[in-house]
Amino acid sequence: MSTDDTSREDTGSGRVRTFIYGSCVSRDTLETMADTHELLAYVARQSAISAGRPAEGVWPQLTHIESPFQRRMVQGDIEGNALSEIARRADEIDLLVLDLIDERGGVIEVGGGYVSRHAELWQAGGDAATRDGHRVDFGTDEHFALWSPAVARLAAGIAELGLSDRVILLETEWASTMDDGESLDIPDWDLPPHRANVKYRRYYDRVRALGWPVVSLPAELTASTRDHKWGASPFHYTAAAYAHLAAGLRSSLSRR
Repeated sequence: MSTDDTSREDTGSGRVRTFIYGSCVSRDTLETMADTHELLAYVARQSAISAGRPAEGVWPQLTHIESPFQRRMVQGDIEGNALSEIARRADEIDLLVLDLIDERGGVIEVGGGYVSRHAELWQAGGDAATRDGHRVDFGTDEHFALWSPAVARLAAGIAELGLSDRVILLETEWASTMDDGESLDIPDWDLPPHRANVKYRRYYDRVRALGWPVVSLPAELTASTRDHKWGASPFHYTAAAYAHLAAGLRSSLSRR
């Protein structure tokens, strides 16, 4: 498949055609850039570990998922389709935005592959469907030992598609406070932000070693807000934060 600029199909929109493999952080950032960027496709809720490692027999055990988006993400994760989805749109991609937020749940080794642990899977009966699997928590040495070669395989696949120079990673620490200074209420079952941020460090270091550009959110902008459309969360940020990330994406693109 040719991926040089001259072979790319012109949509006529004049906007930067963007593929997201990541979380709501990337999606919310791109929403602020609608005048200049067009969303081609969005792969979420899929660890790099499960990408290319399909878990057989899990999907038929799940209950029906009403939301088309959630159904597509859960099925895609079980199939491990991230790289194949990138390949399917490779001739159109001007920008490939990645983030690591959806790695947070870890993975389960099951059915000869891996599935990502996230709420949408659990709500569809994922706990029962993976009861015989092996759980690997995010941030553990075992998880990192699986994830590090997995992200290297992802990078190699992206390189084979001729897209390495189109990748930008968003690095955002988890917020522990609101924009008004109040502490963010964290559910007992979730990672506290300070622990999550420590766990993430070596993952971001590993991505930097791949040579991909990184746009980071500074500490002074790492805050959540009650005004976020999905509510306050460690990775639901303020308008100023998304503006900073958007400016970073534009700056990285302009240097190419």
